[in-house]
Amino acid sequence: MNAAIPAPLPLIPAKLNMPSLPRGVLARPRLDEWFQRLGEVRLAVLHGPSGFGKTTLACQWARAFDGRVAWLQLHPGDNDPLQLGRYLLHVLDAQLEHGCPRSLLLAGQGREAFETLLTHLLAELPGEHEPLLLVLDEFEALHDAEVIAALRFFLRNMPSWMTLLVCSRGLPELGVADLRVKHQLLTIDAQHLAFETDEVQALLDLGLPIAINREQVERLNRRIGGWPCALQLVLQEVQTGRGMDVFLENLQLGHPYIRDYMREQVIASLGSATLDFLQATCLLDRFNAALADRLTLGSNARDMIEQLERRGLFLQSLDSLRQWYAYHPLFATFLQGELRTHQPQRLYDLHLRAAEALMAESLPEEAARHAVLAGCPTRVGEVLERHGRQFYRQGRLGLLQQCLETLPETVIASSPLMTLLQAWVSQNSYQFDQVERWFKAGEQALQQSCSEEDWARIVGEFNAVRAQVAMNRGDEQQAIALAHEALEREPLIMRTSKVAALSGLAEAHFVQGLLPQAQKQYEEAERRAREIRASHLVVWNLGQLSEIAIAQGYLQKAYSLQERAIQYVEQAELQATPIMEFIYRVRGQVLLEWHHLDAAEQCALQGIQILEDVGDRWLLQCYALLAGIAHARGQQSACADYIGKMQSMLADDNYHVDWLANAHAVMLSYWDSTQDKTAIQQWLLTAPALERGLNHFAQYNARNHARAYLSLKQTEKALPILRQLQIDAEQHGLVMDLNRNHILLAQLHWLREERQQALDNLQLALTLASSTGAIGSFLRIGKLLISMLKALQHERRLDELEAQRADRLIQLAQQQRDFSRAIRITLDEAVIQDIINRPDVPELIRHSPLTRREWQVLSLIHAGQSNEQIAEHLNVAPTTIKTHIRSLYQKLNITHRNEAVQLARSLLSKIQGE
Repeated sequence: MNAAIPAPLPLIPAKLNMPSLPRGVLARPRLDEWFQRLGEVRLAVLHGPSGFGKTTLACQWARAFDGRVAWLQLHPGDNDPLQLGRYLLHVLDAQLEHGCPRSLLLAGQGREAFETLLTHLLAELPGEHEPLLLVLDEFEALHDAEVIAALRFFLRNMPSWMTLLVCSRGLPELGVADLRVKHQLLTIDAQHLAFETDEVQALLDLGLPIAINREQVERLNRRIGGWPCALQLVLQEVQTGRGMDVFLENLQLGHPYIRDYMREQVIASLGSATLDFLQATCLLDRFNAALADRLTLGSNARDMIEQLERRGLFLQSLDSLRQWYAYHPLFATFLQGELRTHQPQRLYDLHLRAAEALMAESLPEEAARHAVLAGCPTRVGEVLERHGRQFYRQGRLGLLQQCLETLPETVIASSPLMTLLQAWVSQNSYQFDQVERWFKAGEQALQQSCSEEDWARIVGEFNAVRAQVAMNRGDEQQAIALAHEALEREPLIMRTSKVAALSGLAEAHFVQGLLPQAQKQYEEAERRAREIRASHLVVWNLGQLSEIAIAQGYLQKAYSLQERAIQYVEQAELQATPIMEFIYRVRGQVLLEWHHLDAAEQCALQGIQILEDVGDRWLLQCYALLAGIAHARGQQSACADYIGKMQSMLADDNYHVDWLANAHAVMLSYWDSTQDKTAIQQWLLTAPALERGLNHFAQYNARNHARAYLSLKQTEKALPILRQLQIDAEQHGLVMDLNRNHILLAQLHWLREERQQALDNLQLALTLASSTGAIGSFLRIGKLLISMLKALQHERRLDELEAQRADRLIQLAQQQRDFSRAIRITLDEAVIQDIINRPDVPELIRHSPLTRREWQVLSLIHAGQSNEQIAEHLNVAPTTIKTHIRSLYQKLNITHRNEAVQLARSLLSKIQGE
């Protein structure tokens, strides 16, 4: 007698309903192309690790689907074929308007095998029907072989009007290979589900009460790897700009909520063998099966990797052949944290094994990092002896520093190679006194064991380093003498020494204002660096050549040199090194001068990404560039954020005047825009001293002084500075500085109401700009530029190029947003005449024109200033302002201040950039 079939469990309604979309869900148009193909395929799969937004995207697609949607939420209990059959029949029957009653009855009886039940269902389905999307969410819960086989059978025989959409951590075993070749498969994996930076920006703009600058957004997305789950934490936790910085720091350390999520949702169900494999390989930036086998002492890594992929863990393929892999950055951080917490003793062994395995796989840089982390001087020394020269040639100075810090001083001093590497690292870290200390230690340990000729050659290599130290200390003459001594002999230890000496010689001549001589030497140094494949020095010399081109006013040539450097790095397949930040930063400065703000911003962000692990002090120039871009866009909050970061860096460190001049320039522009006179006065008390303008950074620093005095209306102090700068710039061929000085002189004379001298300098600046391409330097004047250019157009004859540039600059200046709504300038007659000539201006103003002073008062009323503030601004008595206000009210036939504000808004909006 057959046992009675137990009564079926009741169906849970929530499993049959589509989930609600979370609040503030972001539309993702870039995925629309896949959505449009839904009706063309038999199977669509959204697959990726937990928290990648698969269900949310499926909900968005289901709501937009042009047809019926049947949704079934799966869980482990659905591995019971009878249970899954009932759920599947109920959800389909509901969307087919009770179109499969016989199959539904059979499912309720629970007597048929799952595949038999699906056969009845397929036979009962209509031949024609409106499109239907069947969504099976959390498909990874299914593992029963009978269930999977039956669903594969169902999929293969579904009617053409039905599409199966599966959300799963791994790629489901539903015959995807066959469907792919038949063009019946659509897949979106974690790489596509991950949020791109623009999407992160849009989500944060929607969900946060504060504005987050672009640099923070990019840094955030690098650290979370586009993981949507982490973005939800950001929306919950971040309420201030400092809160975002704290969140980013917590991500690096291992955010506790992410740690809890990973434990609960990702590794709780993993077996010990899988966990052991994850922990053994999580320390590697990347790995293949061979490396994993070495680290796990032979665990059949290829099979384990394939198993991890099938399970949808946080494993990312790095190449199309699926040979190299990496863990998602947050997952790797989590696994490493678990190791440190629960198995700290295992870390040493794993790092040491990693170093050995990576050396065996010919990956010396990664091997060196792990040897350092293992704290093994013997292994570190072996790597440096074999590959230290290569690390230097490729600019891996940070890695060299980490390696050398692991070695005893006696080991370094006993090796000429180690001594030279240590000296270059110390020089690069601005530890100039340490350079000579290392050389003395090396001399004591080495001189007696070397022949006289060999020692002379080694000393020549030492002098190449000493020359660079002398340059950094501002002693160009000593640097030139040392560089010549280094060039007299062929190097014994490092072939790069002679190239470095030649670069140092070129730098000294550059600083002295001898541009043609420096250019030839940099070109020769670049050629020699290419011959010995010293990529670090190739890129460095190209960057210096681009700076010379900028100084000479050849911005397009500079841009082309930067392009050559970038192409060289790409063609040689080199990893990003700090020297590449130099290229991107200078490129960004050129783009900012051309007013290509988006492209300039991207260069600054690329620079920060390159330097992210090097140290905050090196980010000063990138933040200065970002602050300048924000200032040009009128983004006061973002500019203030970047200025704050710069001030923190400047308070903690000493920088070369070149770096200081760039940083101070944008800080002065910001203070001038916000009328922070106190900050400008304080800066003048501590600013770098004035020097002759023999080079671009001395010119820049002196212009900063002049700008500060102009902001404080102390034109008598600014004028002699600018006059001397012009003499120096002409003498040394600093055409770009000549251009910028003419612009500043034009502003100075205009403020002194020396009209013809102002227009003379402005016209000369426009003439130079026809070859330099200068735009940004003009726009830094602000709204005053409009008055000056319109006066120039009215009173001077301009050639075609000058006239076109003037029109373009006026257009850009009108679009520019000021931090303050006040037009802090004297409205010139030419501008006033343009306003009056507009067709929408009231006739009353045409017949009873305002004086220039009354126009100024009107603009300051519009800016919200009181009578006392206007008087202070125009440097007149408050009673005088009251007289002007009575006169303009009478001429405009108005009686209230609000009327004056409204009229001023309509008249001045074009100039204000509103």
